Amino acid sequence: MAVCPNCGRKLRMTDWKPDCPECGVNLNYFNANERLLVDSEKAEREHARFQPSVDRGKASYAGSKLAILRIVFTLLPVGALFLPLCSKLADGKTTGVNVIDVYKFVNSGDIGAILGAGAFGVSIALLLLSAVMILVCIISIIASLGKHGKGRTIALYSVMAGSAALSLICFLISFPKFGDLFPEMNTVVGGVGIGGILYVFLQIFSWVWNYIVIKKGIPVKYTTCVIGGLPSEEYFSYVEQGMPQSEIRRKMLVALTKMQVEALRKEEKNDPGEASA
Repeated sequence: MAVCPNCGRKLRMTDWKPDCPECGVNLNYFNANERLLVDSEKAEREHARFQPSVDRGKASYAGSKLAILRIVFTLLPVGALFLPLCSKLADGKTTGVNVIDVYKFVNSGDIGAILGAGAFGVSIALLLLSAVMILVCIISIIASLGKHGKGRTIALYSVMAGSAALSLICFLISFPKFGDLFPEMNTVVGGVGIGGILYVFLQIFSWVWNYIVIKKGIPVKYTTCVIGGLPSEEYFSYVEQGMPQSEIRRKMLVALTKMQVEALRKEEKNDPGEASA
């Protein structure tokens, strides 16, 4: 059952008016300024806690030239996938096989038979995994400056580059039996194409560059947040010290007064004629 916040009288279902039957205070507007102040401080606290994550996310992508180049080097292997990964003989002509041909082959065939084809099936699975990991790594960069961001980013880039290298190794192992396992692809000639070699090289280079970026570090420019006129660091330090809320509010009032005085001085400086009038 609700009670009047002013006198403590228990309110019944028949007390439908906005005024308390006992003390006459308006229940809707009672202590409204205090409630608005509490809500305002809560919003500013939440913003102050969240803003550093936004600043770190921005810095992860564009905080330095090394960070920007990391994005470029992470995406470069995608271009190599469209070059010949290997070559095949079809109708007496040697043609290259890129990622589109691999996708068509996997999409039109029996997935179970492909994955169960020993080293060749593992090679295709690892190739597709490394391609998916490019997208995962690009997205994960946003959290690379977080608490566990460095270790997580290194692990994801290791999976990306490692799966690409293992895919090449498994293909070379399965190469002599490739034509027997999948005759519909015809006889493979020429071995690994330039795209396959370049893809693995760029993946490893991307891992090395990411490691360099993490070791050198990325500077983060944090946005100054204010809570009731106080810098967020100062406000949270007062809370951790156990300072009473009334004392914090007093400091807020002093800080807000200083801000108002500075704003007025700035207006007078910019337009002295209007200020004097």
